[in-house]
Amino acid sequence: MSTTKRNRGRPRGTGLDDSPTLRKVAEMLAADPSRKPTAAIKRALDKPTETAVRRLQGKWKDQGARYLADAQARRSAVPAPARRTSAPYSPRAARQMLEAHRRMQDALSPGMLAAQEMMNSPAMMAAQEAARRLSESPAMRAIEELRSSPTMRAIEELQNSPTMRAMRELQASPAMRAIQEAHAQMRLLSGY
Repeated sequence: MSTTKRNRGRPRGTGLDDSPTLRKVAEMLAADPSRKPTAAIKRALDKPTETAVRRLQGKWKDQGARYLADAQARRSAVPAPARRTSAPYSPRAARQMLEAHRRMQDALSPGMLAAQEMMNSPAMMAAQEAARRLSESPAMRAIEELRSSPTMRAIEELQNSPTMRAMRELQASPAMRAIQEAHAQMRLLSGY
């Protein structure tokens, strides 16, 4: 009687050859490094089943680094193909557009050169330096400290309070305007 215990599952070394699928997964990951291996595995399979995904995840965990290094080496060795562009317009229209673009550049060039010269002029540099010194001056620092002081914050809160808002609305109301007009009339009458 044999006492050797049999292992469960497929005997070692008789597994499925998943190297083409793993190469495809490696190519996807080399093309898009932000993609996760499981997403690439599911995309590489025609009909991903839970079992197949798990099997490939295990193989990727063991051999994925080698497959990925091979894919990256292949990717860096092959120059990027030249892109073919097909123009939706005729060569004549393309020439006309290029000519129009050249004319526009020629027309803009003097103005652009003048603007660039003005930006690099000593007067502009001096103005920029003066603005920088002003922003770093003690007076500006004091103004900034005052602006962020608790007193100013309290004043802003008071200005935005419901009571102040109601007072502003009351002053702008038609009734208040009528009172002010009546008061002005009374002053005119008393002045005669």
